[in-house]
Amino acid sequence: MPTLSPHLASIIRAHHGIVTRYQLLDDGLTDHQVRRLVEQHQLERCHNGVYRVATSPDSFHARCAAACAADPSIVVTGAAAGSLWGFRHVRRPDRPIVLVEHDRHPLAVGATVRRTNVLDDADRVTRPDGIVVATPPRTWFDIARDVSDETFEAGIEWTLVRHVSLPTLWAMLRRMSARGRPGLARVNRVLSQRSRWQRPAGSKLELRVLSALERAGVPELIRQHPIRLPNGIVIHPDGVDLAARWAIEVDHITWHGGRADAQRDKGRDRGLRRLGWQVDRVTDRELADDFDGVVRELVALHSVRSVQLAA
Repeated sequence: MPTLSPHLASIIRAHHGIVTRYQLLDDGLTDHQVRRLVEQHQLERCHNGVYRVATSPDSFHARCAAACAADPSIVVTGAAAGSLWGFRHVRRPDRPIVLVEHDRHPLAVGATVRRTNVLDDADRVTRPDGIVVATPPRTWFDIARDVSDETFEAGIEWTLVRHVSLPTLWAMLRRMSARGRPGLARVNRVLSQRSRWQRPAGSKLELRVLSALERAGVPELIRQHPIRLPNGIVIHPDGVDLAARWAIEVDHITWHGGRADAQRDKGRDRGLRRLGWQVDRVTDRELADDFDGVVRELVALHSVRSVQLAA
């Protein structure tokens, strides 16, 4: 392969092995040399005028970078953008999902193309590796067409914890509320069920437990309600019933079950009991072994607690 300048070589490394014909020509190569590199399979053609250096892996990030290099007007969105932002509960697609305005003629291959009449500069973020990705709130909205209500609800929680506030999501919904827009019905349905004052839940498992308890007759539990302990520390149990002064915590022992964590949780529980609260803890392992049985036990504990408090 002809020697590339150190500057271009560093750009190629930073862009997951992707390089354009114009970059190669600007670096001193001729059209004939570029064609020879393709014929010798030192460059793999991704799109018209866009190549991947053969020694670089054909990764998901490389496909996204190649698509953005081929058409600077597109924006990676949906599950593809969710993967780039690190959204949990969203499966990474094999190929980029890209948004393009209706009057554009985008790539013919290598990406799943979706058209939109709402695509502003405020919807896009250009990463250092050349990938143009939808902002977290736009990614959140666009994911709705591809997932279940349960997964989308978990996505709301993840977006709130990591990226934006609830008013921002409502503003995105208002902006995207044109009739017939794919995913709009799910966004309306799921977001409207979530009380505006609720803090985000910490995990999809916690959402499953709280939803199951409510379906079993436990009054709607407040997620992450702040409680100040006697020592001044403010905690946010996973779910609470204020009337019964009952709290539920879901412990994820598979990734934080050490001695320090257990000691901290016991101290918090003692503080809650001093304030007249009952706290019941379950673990992800218990729930994985017998989810329905654990939920029935929690329902029974809540019932006993309610009767005791009334007496």
